[in-house]
This record gives sequence, structure tokens and C-alpha cells, in this order.
Amino acid sequence: MNRKDSKYFHAIQILEDNCTGCTACVRVCPTEAIRVRDRKATIDPNRCVDCGNCVTVCEFHAIIPSSDPLDIIHNFKYKVAVISSSFFGQFSEDISYENAKQAVLELGFDEVAEEAMVTDFMISVIREYIRQNRDKRPILSSNCPAVVRLIQVKYPSLLPNLFHQEAPMSILTRFLRDRISKENQLKEEEIGIFLIVPCVAHVTAVHQPEGAYKHLQDGAFSTGMIYGKVREIIKHVQNNPKDIDTYPHGLTWALSGVQAELVDTDDIRALSVNGTENVMDILSRVEDHYLDQYDYIVLRSCTNGCVGGCLNVENPFVAMSRIKKMSKDGDSKEIHVEELERLHAAGEFSVTPLAPRPIMELDKDIKKAIQKMKKINEFLTMLPGLNCSACGSPTCYALAEDIVLGKASIDDCVVLKRHKPEDDED
Repeated sequence: MNRKDSKYFHAIQILEDNCTGCTACVRVCPTEAIRVRDRKATIDPNRCVDCGNCVTVCEFHAIIPSSDPLDIIHNFKYKVAVISSSFFGQFSEDISYENAKQAVLELGFDEVAEEAMVTDFMISVIREYIRQNRDKRPILSSNCPAVVRLIQVKYPSLLPNLFHQEAPMSILTRFLRDRISKENQLKEEEIGIFLIVPCVAHVTAVHQPEGAYKHLQDGAFSTGMIYGKVREIIKHVQNNPKDIDTYPHGLTWALSGVQAELVDTDDIRALSVNGTENVMDILSRVEDHYLDQYDYIVLRSCTNGCVGGCLNVENPFVAMSRIKKMSKDGDSKEIHVEELERLHAAGEFSVTPLAPRPIMELDKDIKKAIQKMKKINEFLTMLPGLNCSACGSPTCYALAEDIVLGKASIDDCVVLKRHKPEDDED
């Protein structure tokens, strides 16, 4: 999908020739964005939140992620890579943290920065925000773009609870662009800053950021693609090592639970949640004011945090173990945060309030909408209520809605079809 499909950009594509119509993707979509008709899957771009569940579950590679090609970096005079903290957990232990980072630099970048550089600074910003917004409880983390979009689509009443500051890689981007421009006498448009990311939601966030005043990055590369290119040159790098600064203590930001532990203090109670189903359960409880005792909730749509992203190559549990070892054994270079603090004080990291994404509107005319709701309930009483997804819609209610909206037929229900011959014989 892309901007031609709707006003929303998405980093997911469907290869129709590969699609068998198995409906596995339909069953795992948290916003019921996928339908299968004529044995081919389609995605509603207005409902999709780029969680990547469909990419992960598809055994036929019919739903694939997309990211930018590496050669776009050559459109800029000065090229910077900003690496997600989950990236270094993808490599086997015979490839050191330093070697992997040097290899990324030698892919054609002038500078390589890490999300891990600013995670300590982010903790202080989060704590400050929580203490300054005592009237909002709980505050919900905004680091996972899939969760932010999920809230826009399914839980719009919780939008005011979101943490209204940029995510670490975006904060780092703002800082780098400002510093590089001054140090090298370059115009902002001459500086290309690119993210290396673990999931399709982050690719989408680069091309269509939510709440940002302007586009911050110039592209996003998948961890898997960069991993492959690093492997191609790693022997050369290992034979010609350079002094590389690393920030192993910040790498644990990629792991579920760590951010909540770091934010948690005597006056701040934090909770961490990962996995789409768990996230939706918690958001429903927050809507019901069942979790008002928490000050801050960290929500990650991927299993175990960013190490579970669908653009990664390593098992998330293995990657998590490697990152923990690097964090425990390594020493981080000291970061001077004075300039970051100045930018924060100037409001450079603030984001605009987010608007909901209206997807449940049956009709703009309320009378017609009520009539359609009655018809949906009528069809619902006719359907078996098995929610088997065999019709290509995720639930019987979704099929009834699709029928009323003219997107499906009652004959799409395979259970009713099977019973028809028996009824005719009677």
C-alpha cells in the first residue's frame, strides 16, 4: 500500500500471486483491516496500523514489508545512519558490537549514531513529563508507532493520555541535524538522516509521522536488509578494525520491561506490556479506569519489545539474551546532554496532539447509520456466530457489516452454504 490508496502511507504490500486466501492474516489483525475475497487478501488502509502481525503469520510470503533502498543516501552530501537499539542483537557473538557498527559506517555513511545514545536522557524527560502532568493518569508511552496508531483507531478517548514528546530516534535526529549543519556549514536539505528500524510501523512513521511538526528523517532501512549488507563486508571490517564509540547500556531500551523499570521511582509507578493482544487488553482496562493507579504504562506491540519486530532476522529471545550480555559486559561512552537539554527546554521535542482515525462510521447521516445498524443486527442473527473467518471477514459481526456496506454477500458464509442443500431437501 502507499499514498495512492488513501491519505495514509503504509509499509506493507500484498503479492496477489502468492496469496492462497488462507485467512491467517485476517485472524491476527487487531483492527480488522484485512478481508479475503475471491481467495485474495486486501487491506483497508484506513484501518491498518502497520503492526506487522500479518507479515509474521503469512507462510506464503504474500504480505511483505517494504522499506527504502540503500542507494537513496547518495542524494545527500552528508549521510547519517541512526540505528535502533535492537539492531546489534541480530548478530552472532563472533561479530562484535564494534565491528557491526563499523560495517554500517562503511556502507556509505559519513556518521553512524545510535538510539542507545539518548535513552538515559529520555528517562529524565519522561519522568519530568509525568510529574508535570499529574492530571493525566496513566500516561501512555508513544515510542511504538503501531501502538500510537492503534489508539487512534480503536481507543481514541485515550489520545490525551499519550506521552507528547518525540521518540528517542527522532530526538536524536533533531539534535544531529542541528549539530551537523553548524559544524559543516551545510543546509538542512543537504543532510540525509536515515533510520535502521526493526518493524514496518517505524518505516511508516518516517514517511508519515504522527504529531511531528515536520518530517524529521529522509528514509528508513529494514534491519534485515542492512544486516545482509553488513554480513557481506564483515570479514573486511574484522581484518581492518577502527576505534568505534559504543553505548551498550542503552541497548536494553529494545527490551520490553526495561523502560518501565528505569522510569519507576518512589513517586512514579510504571507498568510494561508487550504483544498486540496484551496491549489491547490493557488499553481496554485503561479506558475503564481500571489502571488509574499507574503513572506510566509502556506499550510495545511486538513480543519482547523491539527485538520482536518483523524486520529483524534473529529470534527475539536470542536477540534479547545477546543485548543483555552486551549491556552487562560493555562500557558506554559518556554523552554530554547539555545541547539536548537546551533543545528540550525550547520545545523542540514536543509533538502536536493527535487526532483519531474515524473508521467505524457507517454513514454520515445519523438516521441512515441507525438503519444500517439495524440491518447489521438482522444479518447477525442469521449468521452462525462461529467467528471462523472462513468467509474472509474476521468475525460474523464484521461480515454482517460488510454485507450492509455492500462489500460482501450473505452467500460468503460457508457454514450457511453447507446447510442450504439440507434445508432444500427438507
